[in-house]
Amino acid sequence: MNPAVVAFRPAAVHLSACYIAYLLAAAFGQWMMVVPGISITVWPPNGVVLAVLLANDRRSWMWWIATAALGELTANLIWFSNPLLPALGYVSANAIEVVLAARLLAPLFTPPEVRFNTLRQLLAFLVIGVLASPAIGATIGSAIDAAIGKKAFVVTWPLWWLGDATGILVATPLVITAINAWRMLAKYPVAPRPAQVAEAGAIAVVLAGLGYWLASRGLAYAFVLFVPILWAALRFEMRGATLATLMVALIIGLHAQEGEPRPVVNDGAAYRHAMLQLLILVAAATGLIVAVIVRQYRHALGDLAVTNSQLERRVAQRTREIRAAEQRFKATFENAAVGMSILDAAGTILRVNESLADLLGYSSVELENRPLDAFTHPDDLAASHQAWDRLKSGSEDSYIIEKRYVRKDGEVIWGHTSVSCVREPGGEIDYLIKVIQDISARRRSDEARQLLMHELNHRSKNMLAIIDAIARQTAARTPDAFVETFGQRLQALAASQDLLVKSGWEPVRLDELVRAQLAHFDALVDERFDISGPAVLVTARVAQAIGMALHELATNAAKYGSLSNDIGRVEIAWRVEGGNMFAMSWRETGGPKIAPPSRRGFGTTVVDAMVRSSLEGDVEIAFKPTGLEWRLRVPLAHLSEEVENSGARQRA
Repeated sequence: MNPAVVAFRPAAVHLSACYIAYLLAAAFGQWMMVVPGISITVWPPNGVVLAVLLANDRRSWMWWIATAALGELTANLIWFSNPLLPALGYVSANAIEVVLAARLLAPLFTPPEVRFNTLRQLLAFLVIGVLASPAIGATIGSAIDAAIGKKAFVVTWPLWWLGDATGILVATPLVITAINAWRMLAKYPVAPRPAQVAEAGAIAVVLAGLGYWLASRGLAYAFVLFVPILWAALRFEMRGATLATLMVALIIGLHAQEGEPRPVVNDGAAYRHAMLQLLILVAAATGLIVAVIVRQYRHALGDLAVTNSQLERRVAQRTREIRAAEQRFKATFENAAVGMSILDAAGTILRVNESLADLLGYSSVELENRPLDAFTHPDDLAASHQAWDRLKSGSEDSYIIEKRYVRKDGEVIWGHTSVSCVREPGGEIDYLIKVIQDISARRRSDEARQLLMHELNHRSKNMLAIIDAIARQTAARTPDAFVETFGQRLQALAASQDLLVKSGWEPVRLDELVRAQLAHFDALVDERFDISGPAVLVTARVAQAIGMALHELATNAAKYGSLSNDIGRVEIAWRVEGGNMFAMSWRETGGPKIAPPSRRGFGTTVVDAMVRSSLEGDVEIAFKPTGLEWRLRVPLAHLSEEVENSGARQRA
């Protein structure tokens, strides 16, 4: 056997239930055949099989069809006693009828839960399953009857079609409802409410009572049966309609069992049974239609309730979001570190925060209802108006500008200003948001940076001039040792530069400058130098001049003076005289005897003429037998910006 066929074989218990249901439905049809020689007047088995096929996967249909065929052959053996070949023909007719109806109706349903949820589904079932497909079974079955000589085709066909149509209309919705109820109870074992049980019982009692009363009068007022059917459909939808229809069929079946036909309209038994079948058809169709309409209505109400609930939740959520956004905006607006304002389409201030009020020196009330540029510096109004005109024309939606503002106290401040507009659907400005950040410190920093760049350029030129002079003088005076001498002098200059760079070209301490120029003597600084003087700050220009002089003096002392032996010392001292004069001295002792040089070298030029011209002070050089002495006197204002603790002395 094909593995795919075996894979979709239903459970044995389910096939057995289908077989038993088929036999019960066939027994009901046999019970309804009360006129001898007339074909089956109600045939529910086809309705049972159609419901089972619709409720299961199409790949399992062959198992259900085979079970139904077995059930029909069993019923034929028990009740109908047809020969085997006609019996197989009847089985084929019913199978073709049901399979065709199931194939056409299956796309409208989604197994395993098949429900008549829409009027479209029910109408398709009535047209295809009740009206059209029974015609196929009636045609094949009537042809078989005619072929074996039971009845003429034209006599059998209407009764066969009516029996199949009635059986499918009664059985299919009933079985589908039972299958769904069974599956629902298996998943959610919830018992019906007592009120529902009581109401269902009341409907059954009313229906039974009316049926008994109407049967006693020959069903002359059978239309009254529609009242409880509609009641059941309205209250219990498909379950109520199918069970009520089943009770109507039972009532009519019981009435049909009476021995003598009652004179309702016609004395013909066939006509009388046809009318009873039509009554079942009309009652079942009416109940089902009402049940589906009620179900659609309730589903629509449920969907509407769900939609309303979702809408209410979304509205509530949106309301909370808007409220939270308003709170965030308020917190941001009020607590922002930058000035913020909201303006109308004409550029009038509507609202300001405290930061903007503090920035401009006004209160919030004083700022509101004022024009956009009421606080702009007059020199920046033109640029501000141009940006505003672009905003109004629609060519831009925002602009950024740096401009000056005039505070209430007259102080001028710089502000980084950004203006954004929110437009209406037509493009007109609705309102504007203006943000002002105080950038006065940055502007001052930028200006200082520009000044520093100019100063650096100037100092660089001066440095190049000094280097050029050092190079020319060194080359002229000591051409043989140019590289060594020139390098040493550049190192002295570099030491001063390093100290100035570390201080950011701010004034430097004189004692640090002295030690920087003597750094190449290492340990000798502490052993053979006496350095003393108050804490004096000197400018960059002074540091370069004094630094070069100290370097030349130290170099000369190492070659010819007190540092050329092991016992000589150097005393470097400075002081402030009279509060406005600065004096500095270099005095060598303990070295070899020295005499004035025979010619004036570059070193002498540095410690004398260069210092004199750079500092606009007086310089003295004395070549004493005890050692060289160098003195500098210059107005304090020429070299120092600050004197701290002028009486203090420090030794190193």
